[in-house]
Parts: sequence; C-alpha cells; structure tokens
Amino acid sequence: MYRAFACLTEEHTTWVVVLAACVCWITCSVALKLEQRVRTRAGGPVLLWPLAAGFSIGAGIWSTHFIGMLGYDPGVVLGYEPRTTLLSLVVAIAAATAAFLFARSGSSEGSSAWVGAGAGLVLGLGIACMHFLGIAGVRLPGHFTWDGALAGTAIAAGALLAAAGMAIHVRSIDGRTRMAAATILTLAIALLHFLAMAAARVVPDPTLAVAQLGLDRGVLAGGIAAVMAVILAFGALTLMLDRLHRMNVALARQGHMLQEKTRLLDDTLDSMDQGLIKVDAGGVVRVCNERALALLDLPRAMMQAQPNYRAVLRYQARHRERNRTDQAFRAWVARGEAVGAHVHAHVHERARPNGLVLEVRTVPLADGGFVRTFTDITKRKAAEAEVARLARHDVLTGLPNRALFHETVTRSLADIAQRGGACAVLYLDLDGFKGVNDSLGHQAGDELLRHVAGGLVGVAGAGAVARLGGDEFAVLAPGGAAEAGSMAERLIALFDHPLGVGEHRISVGLSVGVALAPEHGTAAECLYRRADLALYRAKAEGRGTFRVFTPAMDEEAEARRVLERDLRQAMDEDKLSLHYQPQVDGRTGALIGFEALLRWVHPVRGPIGPDVFIPLAEETGLIITLGEWVLHAACREAAGWAQPLKVAVNLSPRQFQRPDLPDRILAILAQTGLSPDRLELEVTESIIINDMARAIAILRRLKSYGIRISMDDFGTGYASLATLQAFPFDKLKIDRSFVAQLGSEPQAAVIVRAVLGLGRSLGMGVVAEGVETQAQRDFLAKEACGEMQGYLFGKPRPIADYAAALESPTDMAARAAPRLALAG
Repeated sequence: MYRAFACLTEEHTTWVVVLAACVCWITCSVALKLEQRVRTRAGGPVLLWPLAAGFSIGAGIWSTHFIGMLGYDPGVVLGYEPRTTLLSLVVAIAAATAAFLFARSGSSEGSSAWVGAGAGLVLGLGIACMHFLGIAGVRLPGHFTWDGALAGTAIAAGALLAAAGMAIHVRSIDGRTRMAAATILTLAIALLHFLAMAAARVVPDPTLAVAQLGLDRGVLAGGIAAVMAVILAFGALTLMLDRLHRMNVALARQGHMLQEKTRLLDDTLDSMDQGLIKVDAGGVVRVCNERALALLDLPRAMMQAQPNYRAVLRYQARHRERNRTDQAFRAWVARGEAVGAHVHAHVHERARPNGLVLEVRTVPLADGGFVRTFTDITKRKAAEAEVARLARHDVLTGLPNRALFHETVTRSLADIAQRGGACAVLYLDLDGFKGVNDSLGHQAGDELLRHVAGGLVGVAGAGAVARLGGDEFAVLAPGGAAEAGSMAERLIALFDHPLGVGEHRISVGLSVGVALAPEHGTAAECLYRRADLALYRAKAEGRGTFRVFTPAMDEEAEARRVLERDLRQAMDEDKLSLHYQPQVDGRTGALIGFEALLRWVHPVRGPIGPDVFIPLAEETGLIITLGEWVLHAACREAAGWAQPLKVAVNLSPRQFQRPDLPDRILAILAQTGLSPDRLELEVTESIIINDMARAIAILRRLKSYGIRISMDDFGTGYASLATLQAFPFDKLKIDRSFVAQLGSEPQAAVIVRAVLGLGRSLGMGVVAEGVETQAQRDFLAKEACGEMQGYLFGKPRPIADYAAALESPTDMAARAAPRLALAG
C-alpha cells in the first residue's frame, strides 16, 4: 500500500490526477445515461445507444488512463507507440460495449443484479486489458518491472468495483442511483489504474537508445481532447434527447389527458338522460349526444358530419309530422336568418309523432350560438294526466267523481241556456248495500260497486254516470220527463235479478230521484238538491222505484229543516220532557217498573209525536245527544223513587256507533247514583244486524255491569232467532201489533204462545206491549206472560201522576180504570 501511495503522490501530478478522476466520472455518467435509453426509451436503431454508451465509457476509460499517464513522471522521457495506443482505445470501447450489451440481455427483475455484476466483470477485465495494452505502447529509455501481487490486486479490485457499480446501475433508472453507479465505476477505473501503475517500476537503461519515442505528450493530449469532445457531444446529445423526451412525454401526457377528458366528456354527454345539441354562431352543430339522436330520430352519419342546424330542421320537416313549434322553425329557416341570431332563453314542450313528449330548453351562448336540451317528460306528463284524472274520477269504479260530474252538468246547463233543450239529473242509491258489506265483507261490496258501475254505464252511456260516494251514483240524461222516466226504469230494471259477484249471487235494489232542467232549476246545485229530495221520497215510499221532484217535496224538506231547527232549540232550552208508562207483574198486576218515553210539546204546533221527531233526530245525528239526555234524566229520576223499581230506556242504533257507549252509561249511573240492576236497556234487532260483532261486544260489556238488556219489538224482524242465538237477552218484548190482534186473529194467539214458550225455553223473561183490554190481559196471564205494559195499566204520563203508585205499587189495572173512564 505504501508503494501505491508513493506512486500517487510522488510520481503523479496532483491536478492531473484530479482532472483524470473528473473526466472519468463525467464519461461514466454520460455512458450510463446513454445505456438507460437502451432500457427505457428504446428509441432509434437498436444498437445505436449501446454502441454510443460503450464508446463513451470506453473512450472515457482510455482518456482517464492517458490523462493519468500525462501526469506520470518516472524520471525518464516517455513516448507512445501510435498503433498500440490506438489499439488500447479500441479494446476499451469494445469491452465497454460488450459489457453494456451483456447488461441489456438481463430482462427479468430477479436476475438483473447478477447480469449487471457479470457486465461489470466484463467491463473490469476490459479496463485491465486497456491499461496493460496502453502501458505496452509506452516508449522509454529503459524497461518496466512488475510487482505481480500488486498488479493482480489492481485487476481484482477494478473488476469487483466495476461489477458492483453495474449491478447497482441495472437495478434502477433514477438519477441518484446513476450517480452512485458512476462514482463506483470511477473508483474502479482509478483504483485499477493507480494500483497497476504502482505495480510497475521503470528501470532506466542508458544503453538503450530510443530513436523514435512515437507520439509525444502534446499529440496525446490533443487526442484525449478530441475523444473528450466526442464524449461531451454524446453527453450534450443525451441531455437534448432527454429534454425532447420529457417534452414528448409531457405532450403525450397532455394529449392523453385531453383524450381522456374528451372521452369522459363524450361518455358524460352520451350517458345524459337529456338530449343535447350545441350550435355555434355560424349555425353548425358542434355537439350532438346519443340521447339527442334517439329522441329526435336523427341519422348518426349526418350528425357526425357536423351539419348546419338548418339542415337538421329540413331533415325533420321532410321525415316527420311536426307541431306548431317546428313549423315556426321551418319558417325561420326559409327566411334564411342566421341560426343563433336573436336566440332567447326559453322552455317549451314538443309532442313527437311517436308519442314522446319532450321539454325543449334553449340557452343562448355569448358567442352567438346556443345549447338546446331535450328532456323526455312523457312519463311525467302521463303521471300528471293520471293525477288529474284521479282528481276527477272515482278510484274504485273509474267513473267520474262529483267534481267532474258537476263540470259536465254545468256545461249541459249552459248549452241549454244558449240553445234550448232539456236534461235531467238522476240521483241513484242502492237498496240493501249495507247488508252486503256487513254479511260478505267490504271486498265483496267493492266488487259489487264495480259491477253496478259497469251496468249503469251500459244503460246511460260512458261519461253520463258518476259515483258520488258510498253506494250513491248520479246520471245526467238528455231530454225531459219522459226520457228521464224511461232512463230511471231501465236503470232500476238492472236489479230485477240477483247480480253475480264472484261466487255470490247478490240481491240489491235501486232507488232513483229525478230533477229536470230547466223545469226544476237552471243551477246545478239546485238540481242536485231536488234530485236528492226525490230520491229521499223514493226510498221512503218503498224503494226499488223512482220519483220525480215536485214542489211539495221542497215544502216537506223545508218543513223538516224548520222542525230540525226547532228540535235543536228545544234541546238547548230544555223544553223536552220524559213521560213514564208502567210495567206490571203479569200475574198480580203489581207495579215493577216504568219505561221512560220522550215527549216534545212544540210552542206553536203543540205536542209532536215521537214517530215524527225521533226519525228526524236519527237522520240528523241529534239522537246521540238526545239519547244521552234521556238516559241521564231517567236514571236521575229513578234514583229518587221510594221503591227500588226498574226503569227501561230505549237505545238508538246511532248510539251504538260510539265505541265509548258502555263507559258513558257507567258514568251516568255513577253520577245519578242508580244501581245498574235497576236499569234496563231496550234495543232493536237492527242494532245487532247492522254490525253484529261490534254490537254483541258492547252488549256483553253492558251486561257485565249488571244492566239488563231486552229486545224490543220482537218478532217484527227477519233475523230474530239468529239474534237470540248470538246474545242471551234478559227479556223479549212482544210487539204491540201481535197483542192488538188477540181475540180477532187466531194466528196472533199462536205467535204469542210461541214467543212465550221460546222465552221460557231460553230462560228469558217476556214483556207484552200494548195491553189495552182485560181480555188481552187474561189471555196473557193464562199463558204465564211474566210482564205486561199498555194503556190498561196506564198511559205514558209525567212521573208525578204516578206518585201514589210509587208509594204503594198495587194492581195498576185497578188504579188505571177510573182514569181511563174519565178519559173516555
């Protein structure tokens, strides 16, 4: 090592050594950069860049060697034999080229380091060959002697470092790795050179006269400069090519980004739900997406050629039936106006011949062009039309509803007012529809309504029939009274036979009320009211028929309105009262209770019978408030009697529509202090028939309180036996119509005996109503009737008239006889 140090410091000029190292590093960097182009760019001829890299590093190695030799001073004059010196350059270039070609052969990532190391060994051996060949070309007056060990060390060190540098180089292409590899290769070349020079000693020999030393130092320096110029030229070329490559990459990247953006824009436009056309200031279609082609039925080839927008309009004018908006466009095109001129933002709808409805939106652009979008709003318009239809039609039957029927009637009346003529409004109501709902369920009821709607339309015609709600319909019929009557008869005849609904055969009827225009009015609302009055009369007079409005119906309706007003006023002013009719033991005639009966004395008309105002209260809903007042007053009165007699109160079917009825009755008992077992509630079969499950639940709850339940007017309904089976009543009340016929109609006696026997068999008490003669009493007593009620025992009177009976409840027939005689 001392020899190497001494050679470097004593036999070489320092600045020359530094110059040689710099030249070596520069040439290695240039060569590695050129070699990278072989692996990464693959531009130009295949062998150009390996040869250029091999030349650069080979010439650099040679230049480094001879720059070092120029700074070498062994104490004698040196010269250089031209051919050998030139051959050393060729050897260096060939070895470097072979090394780079070898490195290029390593394709797989796992083997690249070993290939690089192999290439480095080839390069290292080439460096050694160049060095020793260059030494062989040195001419001097003497000869070299060699230290074999040191020379071998130089070769080994150079080869190993070259292998390491190439192995690093081939593993990566970044600048930092290239600089590291160039530094290691520089160290390999310098170490091999200076160790090899340290291994050589010059032995002067004066006897050897060298006539021609060959190339002198000046010529060699010029050759080195020329070689370095070529290497620097390669370096400059590499830098220029790298810059061009980066520019090309940037341009390619920009082009790719532009293509990607264009593709994304095209994809976005083509995936839009809207059709879009962009027209420039010159009228040329610049953009037309796929949706526009489909919606406007435009040929793709024509639109890809970017035609003038006027050509598009002409094409549509030739091939499609256009609406008014397109006719305006064609006129605009015919005038030759520039497309885009005076374009204003606007939105309009366009109906296509193929059924599509488009919303066309135009947006002007600053350059004079415009963008036009086309949105398919067919479904939206259809939905809007359906919403509008549903707003004017019945959902269940599809018939016009009340609002649309009103529009139809109003138009017909306006036409009659202008041109004359007549029409009729028919109000229709199904008879027995509620029973269908209750017995077969609402689904069957809905199916029945659809079936009825179809039948009505078949007779009256589409558009003439409307459903007003529930089981109520209306018909607008042309013509006068004769035509309306004929129409009503044909409609009623539809129900002469049972209707087939699913698996059921359903029997219902139809009642019709008729109002004529202009005879009965020229305003729609007036006709509706009068047709409804006529319908009310038809239902009251037997159902299954029709009635035409008469002025008397208006008078009756007005009378009902006045009576309803007076009844409300009587309730508000507490002008109603309760009368009580005795109920007696059937065997002894002893008083056992009273039935509370409502009475109304009108201040002008005098006493009004319950058969008049009770139905009115039922119809108007006043019966709920009225019934609660009766129940409260009767319980309060009974609670103050000296004897614990029972009190019977009638319940209305409307009261049973309230789910809190049991709670309200229990609250009344608590407020009045009447024991529940003294209260008897009388109900009719209609309560249970209308909604059996609900009614039975309410009755069972009332009975659980200790309240007695009796069935009033037993035997007058069509489902009495089924009702008795459904609920265990405490009592049955034989209707007064059967009792009145005792003694005159043998069948009445049979029926009464049957009811009494039925009551005994079911464990129910029986009350006979309407007992007015002693013969009737005797018959009922003989048949063991438990309780009786009628004029024979007392008429309905204020409770004060029965004060004595309340103190001593003896035979009520005997007490009533004097009063009856006086009354007679």
